[in-house]
Amino acid sequence: MSNQLTPSDLMRQAVLTSHSYLSSAIRIIDEELGEGYAKAHPELIVGFMKTSAMDFHTAITHQKFDDLIAEICDSLL
Repeated sequence: MSNQLTPSDLMRQAVLTSHSYLSSAIRIIDEELGEGYAKAHPELIVGFMKTSAMDFHTAITHQKFDDLIAEICDSLL
């Protein structure tokens, strides 16, 4: 049995992740800059969501490279 997620699973996860980024962006922007600021400045929401997604992608990529390097080193021993 495979523990791989299906494309449908990944699509549902993407929606949940996007919602989480959106909710966090609105909450954090409003906490920092005042209630309703995020709604009045949607470009800040977009920037926040892009930054969150890029940071996550970078972290996962780094982790996977570390795993790959460890596997290569182990295979050489």
